[in-house]
Amino acid sequence: MAGAMRQLLGVLCLSAIASTGATAAVVAADEGVDIAVVVSLDRSESISVEEATAQITGLIYTLEHPRFLNAVRSGRLGRLGLSVIAWSSFARTEVLLPWIAIGGADDARRAAAVLAKDLERDRKVTHGTQTDVAMGISVATEQMAKLPWPADQRVINMVGDGISNIGRVAVVDRDVAVASGITINALVTAQGTAIRILKEYFRREVIGGPTAFVQLTNGDEDFADAMLRKMLLEIALLNHADRSGPWGSDRRVIGKVN
Repeated sequence: MAGAMRQLLGVLCLSAIASTGATAAVVAADEGVDIAVVVSLDRSESISVEEATAQITGLIYTLEHPRFLNAVRSGRLGRLGLSVIAWSSFARTEVLLPWIAIGGADDARRAAAVLAKDLERDRKVTHGTQTDVAMGISVATEQMAKLPWPADQRVINMVGDGISNIGRVAVVDRDVAVASGITINALVTAQGTAIRILKEYFRREVIGGPTAFVQLTNGDEDFADAMLRKMLLEIALLNHADRSGPWGSDRRVIGKVN
């Protein structure tokens, strides 16, 4: 898959046009989207250049995959709102992908082209040395508040490989987000003895909502497939969610990690 991914990224970089970096897909305000997703990427020191690259290539792989596009079209409106942010600590955050409505392959290609530009950046420019998961949730919640369309469901995807070592405890910002109707899921990279620690931390302190879950992956090679599985499951769960029950009652850990 690595060779095909490099070829895909080459095509995307060549085809990206100036307008993709600044404008969202045109969707009338009264049309809305089935699901709004903010992907919140950890870019602290623990995230290597390879992991940061895997984050973006995994998103691009997902956006271009026929199963993802079919899942998006299966919704009541057939559209998904997507934005991607990055964070670390000490208020170091950035928006990698402004809000874009995805209803078909052309929309997905525009979003992928914007994300591909992140791969061209100087990776010596880092966010910070520490990991503030609470801030990652808070900034994602703020980005969700800027959603330009009505959404039937809203979800934050927390993506990372470590626990907080600075800032507030994550449950504070988790509870604020969930109380506003946002579901928080996580995609966690873990290996060896870190698997148990990380899955329990994200299950206990980060994810929340009636359909919340943690998706596990064991490294960069599996990240793209894990991201696709996670997005497909989110769409399926949120399209059929019963939100009348208590949040957090069904928080799960899924995925196979060696």
